[in-house]
Amino acid sequence: MITLPLVWLVSVLTTIAAFALAQDTRLPFPARLFLCSFLLALAIVSLLLGFRLSFDANWAARVQPLVAVMVAPLAYFGFNALTKDAEPKWQKTLLVHGMPVALAQVAILVNVPVSADVFVLVFTSIYLFRTARLLPCNADDFVHVAPHALRILRSAVYATTILLGMIVASDLLIVAASAFAGDAFIVTFLTGVSGVFTAFVFVVALAGVPMLLRGSKSNLAGSEEPTDSDRSMLAAIDALMNEKHIYTDSNLTLARVARRLSVPVRDVSMAINRMTGENFSRYINGFRIRHAQNALRETDLPITEVMFDAGFVSKSNFNTEFRRITGQTPSQFRSDKADI
Repeated sequence: MITLPLVWLVSVLTTIAAFALAQDTRLPFPARLFLCSFLLALAIVSLLLGFRLSFDANWAARVQPLVAVMVAPLAYFGFNALTKDAEPKWQKTLLVHGMPVALAQVAILVNVPVSADVFVLVFTSIYLFRTARLLPCNADDFVHVAPHALRILRSAVYATTILLGMIVASDLLIVAASAFAGDAFIVTFLTGVSGVFTAFVFVVALAGVPMLLRGSKSNLAGSEEPTDSDRSMLAAIDALMNEKHIYTDSNLTLARVARRLSVPVRDVSMAINRMTGENFSRYINGFRIRHAQNALRETDLPITEVMFDAGFVSKSNFNTEFRRITGQTPSQFRSDKADI
């Protein structure tokens, strides 16, 4: 009777999670690409670890570091893509930061006199630190995440940080064992690590599914009930935007709006969140997109000029927000209006 490795349960769970995430078009494409790749990389590492421990597959031991070295960078860039309001093109990010990973993979393939686990340890440590730095970010820093989903996102960042920390600790012990103990100890250690790894992912899945379901329900039902103060505050903010058109300032911040109204920053943020279900950046982008729609409808200005006039500085962010709000690209919108 063939017994399947327990660690393969991680492969199943992470593959299902990647498939579900790929269907969520509310997230920008770069975030989905990196986060789905991160989950699939975890699935592959778990699959290879199962072959390595249960079937003594030497080829799996050689391939595993090639995939493992990509896990932490993919996780970081996936979450980081949700914080960028004026992000550079994701292709450039992939090229610049993917090059060191590719060089590390080449070094592993050509058998340089350095343990492959050292490369995994270095990259995982670097991107563990970067991922942990995202934890203090608030709703207005995560510009592509609705306020009601922030708790889910922050829980995902926490879980990923803990997971990467476990990988770093494991790799440190593996590097030490390879220097002082030997292969027998490493195999025994990996067997224990795989069990802990599987248990952690399983517990995260059990806690995460109900949280996702609650997030979906809150999305339908709305966030906290707005107060009369929230309604008055939003009316004042709307008046400021419609009369002064300050949303066209690409450097506009929540703090600057609060100063214009002589109220605390938190009051402005909470009023927008509770009244609209969106964060400050999405709220401001709504005004900017409506401004751009009018310009595209009533003028012959180039789309790039319309973008700058509306307050955007990034073409990718402009296109993403325009499609999110209107369901069309700026070019399609102008073309449709011209045909009417």
